Amino acid sequence: MKYFLLIILLLTSCTKFDEPLPSVADDFEIPPDMEFFGFKRESYVTNFKQLDLFATNAKFYDGRQMIELYTNDTYTYEADGTIASSASALFTTVSQATLFVTFYTNVILKFSNNTVLHTEYLEWDNNKEFFQTPKAVRIEQDNGNWLTGVGMEGNMGMEIITVYNEVDEGEEGFETE
Repeated sequence: MKYFLLIILLLTSCTKFDEPLPSVADDFEIPPDMEFFGFKRESYVTNFKQLDLFATNAKFYDGRQMIELYTNDTYTYEADGTIASSASALFTTVSQATLFVTFYTNVILKFSNNTVLHTEYLEWDNNKEFFQTPKAVRIEQDNGNWLTGVGMEGNMGMEIITVYNEVDEGEEGFETE
């Protein structure tokens, strides 16, 4: 009992009670409400498959209504079952409330009209049904035409696009239809 009291006395005498404790809130990251590895999601309307989504890791934050996807691929489908478009990125965030999607790093979009878009950052506004980026873009078509620029917006079918600061284009010119 003497030793126990001696240890308590030593511990309390060495503790500086007047100094505040370090804050853990500064470096604390809120853990996800759910996390899945090898995540896959399919979306259907009656018997029509609309969407396939694959990610190596998916984190769901219910409080922020946010989903984070790591190394993801997404495919949308036409009524006949052919792929209408695909999107891939190393990191993606999805707002559960508005379905506003932000793609980061090595973003590649492929469309049914054989057009491919490459960029490092892209936002998809589901309410307005268009995407935009302030970053450098390269748009390629299967006939060899290409267009590069900085900053663009367009619709999902790539029929209507605007490249704000066009840098260069292929010899044949670039056609959106």
